[in-house]
Amino acid sequence: MLGLGIFKKLRYIFNIYCLFKYKLLRFLYGINTANSYLTTVDKYALVKIVKYYGAHIGSNCDIESPLYFHNCKKFSNLTVGNDCHIGKCVFLDLRDHITIQNNVTISMNTIIITHQDMGRSPLSKIYRPLAKPVLIKEGAYIGANATILMGVTIGKCSIIGADALVNQNVDDYTMVAGVPAKFIKSTYELIEN
Repeated sequence: MLGLGIFKKLRYIFNIYCLFKYKLLRFLYGINTANSYLTTVDKYALVKIVKYYGAHIGSNCDIESPLYFHNCKKFSNLTVGNDCHIGKCVFLDLRDHITIQNNVTISMNTIIITHQDMGRSPLSKIYRPLAKPVLIKEGAYIGANATILMGVTIGKCSIIGADALVNQNVDDYTMVAGVPAKFIKSTYELIEN
């Protein structure tokens, strides 16, 4: 019993140290260097840091490290509900909002994109920079290596197959898979039985 209390105190001290180091890196070298540092901290320190800088993360979440963040000065564009799991090596583009409701599972190596920008390409004259939020509704499951593009809403209790490319909204209680993702079947009967 006594050992567990010491472990919690040591974890708290380590989290404060990681937060301080992140702040120092932001101040000295900028946001990109600081966000690279986030890939080296454990999941407890990661959650503490992103919450400190504005992310809204609910209770009883399991958020693995490393996570990769893009286009964020603060983390206020990230909202995660209660009882969620986010796997290792998930890439979050926070140019616009990413909202993850309660009881969502996002498997490893998933990519969530909230913007497009052609940069210096001549295509930028045709395709102007654009950003749109992504919403993942309650109870959804995102398979490993899936890619979710800007403006997409993933429906309640829906399943996104591994390696899927989701470029349009997914209805509630729906399984999709493929590139681009297409309807496979309803999940409503699976949940009700």
